[in-house]
Amino acid sequence: MEDMSPLVDSACLIDMLSREHRCAYLVVDRSFRTRSIGGYLHLFADQQPHIGDSLFDAFPELIGNEAILNAILAGNVSRLHLPHVNRDGAHGEVRYLDLLTLPHINAHGQIDGLVQTITDITDQSVIQQAHIQQRNELSLLKDRLSRQNVELARTNAELRRANRLKDEFLAGISHEVRTPLSAILGLAELLRAKIVGPLNDEQVEMLSRIEASGRHLLAVINDLLDLAKIEAGRFELEPRLVAAHQVCRSSLLMVKELALRKHQRVHINLDPKVEVLHADERRLRQALINLLSNAVKFTPPGGDVGLDLEGDPEQEIVRITVWDTGIGIAAEDIPRLFQPFSQIQNKYQHDQAGSGLGLVMVARLAELHGGGVSLVSEPGKGSRFTMTLPWTREYQQGAQMLTASDVDTAFPARTIPEADDLPLTGDHQHILLVDDDTTGSAIVGNYLQQCGYRVTHAVSGDEALALVRHELPDLAIIDLRLRGLDGLEVVRWLRQNIATGNLPIIVLTALAMPGDRERSLEAGANAYLSKPVRLRHLVKEIASLIKG
Repeated sequence: MEDMSPLVDSACLIDMLSREHRCAYLVVDRSFRTRSIGGYLHLFADQQPHIGDSLFDAFPELIGNEAILNAILAGNVSRLHLPHVNRDGAHGEVRYLDLLTLPHINAHGQIDGLVQTITDITDQSVIQQAHIQQRNELSLLKDRLSRQNVELARTNAELRRANRLKDEFLAGISHEVRTPLSAILGLAELLRAKIVGPLNDEQVEMLSRIEASGRHLLAVINDLLDLAKIEAGRFELEPRLVAAHQVCRSSLLMVKELALRKHQRVHINLDPKVEVLHADERRLRQALINLLSNAVKFTPPGGDVGLDLEGDPEQEIVRITVWDTGIGIAAEDIPRLFQPFSQIQNKYQHDQAGSGLGLVMVARLAELHGGGVSLVSEPGKGSRFTMTLPWTREYQQGAQMLTASDVDTAFPARTIPEADDLPLTGDHQHILLVDDDTTGSAIVGNYLQQCGYRVTHAVSGDEALALVRHELPDLAIIDLRLRGLDGLEVVRWLRQNIATGNLPIIVLTALAMPGDRERSLEAGANAYLSKPVRLRHLVKEIASLIKG
């Protein structure tokens, strides 16, 4: 391409280059032979050109550009620019030179040769190279981050999928276990209510064992679901002021009978200073019963099991220690105790059943209370599990902080066993029972009919809505997992319909997954119960809603 920029005055250019500290120049004739040299000659290092040398010997980079150089001599092109030519400097360092070839204009204004300028741009080039390197590194970093973001998004998607599959698995397990368990416990309650006739003492004992086994299985399922709620961040405590001594005594009472059967000695040592704790009483008792049950389970007959309560006013903490003289735990096995579904393997524990969730729940519950769990143990000598809970100055002031209602709850009256008689609270009110489990529904329906209610059973959401259009019930009991329309959709439809907008609704489900209660109440249910439910409690809830 031709460059017809205005020609530069050669005399002025040479004078300027002579005064620059980073510039040198050569003047060559039309045969490209050096005619004069000037400027900053150190740029040439050990290869300084001499008069008469060829321009191409001094700067072989110009080889191949002869046509452009001849065009400059002919006045058709004004210049040739070669930037960033690298050379070895005087001290072996790399120098970057800028080569600019211009026409040489004589005193008559004619082109009689070329002026080859050489400018040292090393510092500038280093900065530019650094900028280029930084841009390249930044580009590489952006590419790496982009790849990492893609990988992270893929990992997150896989985690969400795994979490969804876990929730679906837990939902299935909960439903499949709770459904037959509900039938087992429901039938046991029907027998206890003497619907099919009186029971002798031996039958009552067998019935008690059936119920105890069922409740144990239910406790395992509840531990599993509670752990899932905690991991999902959907587990909430209901803390309040509780009487510390009463919680400890009632927890120990739950396992004392089993300890006595094994001829174990049971000890309790309660610090009189610790009168009040701020905790979720039900969950604190759950944790203590877990620890005490393990202590009894893993202590041989004739051993000792104990519970100690100790307050530390200075550190503002309370320590609740459950100890035993049982088999103990090796140091290397201790970290595994608080991992879900993990159990220690030894010859004694092969005979002990368990889900591996109890200690995990204890640790999680302690953490949710703002505390923690520690363990000191030695094989063959026993173990000491210590729950540490906050105990602030205000809680150290004692039981006078409890209100009257707190005292009534914290120190409950002696529980009187429920009578075997049916709670005849129904007045032939119409109950719509929506559940695809025909066995469990038959048990619930039979019990409700014996209590004086009229029961209609629907096995799907569509059938339930059809029945409601035909006859408006006094109350609806709805399972979440149904054929066709699910339970939540049925609840929403009933709430949005003018005729059923105020219909009392109980969600009774075997799913019992994290968030089910909240979703059910948000959809419009008045109450949420999980299977298996005590039928007497269900009847009490029905009566309360119908009267309300």
